[in-house]
Amino acid sequence: MTIQIPMASIKCMASIVLLCLANVAMAQEAVAPVTRWIATVDEQSQQILLRWSPSADTMAMGYHICTGNPCIDYDTVFGRTDTMHYCTDHSPLEEHIYRLHVFDSAYNVSALTPTFGNMVLQADVPPCSTLVSVSWSPYNGMPGGLKNYNLMVRLEPFSEEYVSFYTTDSTGPLAYSFVVPDGVTRAWLKVEAVGHTPGEGGGEVLSSLSNVVMVQRLTVDTASHLFIDTVVYDSVNLCNRLRIDLDTAFRASPYVLWRSIDGTAWRLLDTLSFANDALPLSYTDNRINPYDSIYCYQLSVADACGLNPRYSSTACTLVPDPPPPAAAIPNVIRLNDESNGSFRPVLRGLKGDLYQLNIYSRTGLLVFSTTDQNASWTPSSHTPQGVYTYALRCRFNDNRVKTFVGTILLLK
Repeated sequence: MTIQIPMASIKCMASIVLLCLANVAMAQEAVAPVTRWIATVDEQSQQILLRWSPSADTMAMGYHICTGNPCIDYDTVFGRTDTMHYCTDHSPLEEHIYRLHVFDSAYNVSALTPTFGNMVLQADVPPCSTLVSVSWSPYNGMPGGLKNYNLMVRLEPFSEEYVSFYTTDSTGPLAYSFVVPDGVTRAWLKVEAVGHTPGEGGGEVLSSLSNVVMVQRLTVDTASHLFIDTVVYDSVNLCNRLRIDLDTAFRASPYVLWRSIDGTAWRLLDTLSFANDALPLSYTDNRINPYDSIYCYQLSVADACGLNPRYSSTACTLVPDPPPPAAAIPNVIRLNDESNGSFRPVLRGLKGDLYQLNIYSRTGLLVFSTTDQNASWTPSSHTPQGVYTYALRCRFNDNRVKTFVGTILLLK
């Protein structure tokens, strides 16, 4: 039996099929994808930050982020215009890869973006070195291609802003070494990967930052103060008395005291340690020649590697003109007398680089000789009583050389 279907019914059924197919096509219509994306490290928080362009699809409800390879569910961001996400549980010191797509209200999704990820920067200063070695991982997945890398450096205490220190193209090398100048205590570093997305008006420049790395040198240049407060000349004891103040954070370090006399070159006077001393500190310089005019002092301290000494300001004192040179030589001594049992010339204004005292018996026998201006001749109980002769040759501070000859009467 043949069933006849009216032509009007056939047209109606065709319309229904076409409408259904149209509805299916509408339901499966692709969601507009993300066209720009970047993985960077936020400088303030030092967290990986993902950013992307909003989907052009007005029906878009949000974005889905996956990580790893294969792509594993990571997080979801709701809202078509919410186009950034902090990866708080991903360390910026490790490399991570990401992909994302757009979803609409029916959970239709766009195509996944290509993989992209963060850069990781590493830097190091070997012990007792001024050489900073830097390297970083490549940036992958830059939309439109990668143009170049910029290594940026901020040196403390010399700069407050980062400056571009080294630039290389996308092929590298992704490493650089440089010597920090004297006085630098810390160096802050980061790397920027620069890309370019084609578009109208020349397109949009994209850039991704690495993590920030700080390298620190052992140094005392950050000491807040290092002062010689006063220098006072003591004319009675022929010495200079110094009052010293310094930063307690570095008081256990070795300090060096320098001295300059009458404008001559600085010479090391003493090495000091103030680990357990109370502040302010005192130091007495007993090596004073009263015929010099001006004594100046500086204090320095260096790190454990002997690098970057920090110097205090200069402190000076004026030595007043001393009395003229003079000599007082005894001519009588008494054996075993506590107050008058030794022979030693009393001299004022000796320079100290020439001193020769000889004592002879009546027969010309040398019984005592010294080049020490502080040494005394003390006769023993076996020394015969009588007259002895002395000969003294010495240089005074005014550079005059004098010879003194005389006799000594030894009594028992």
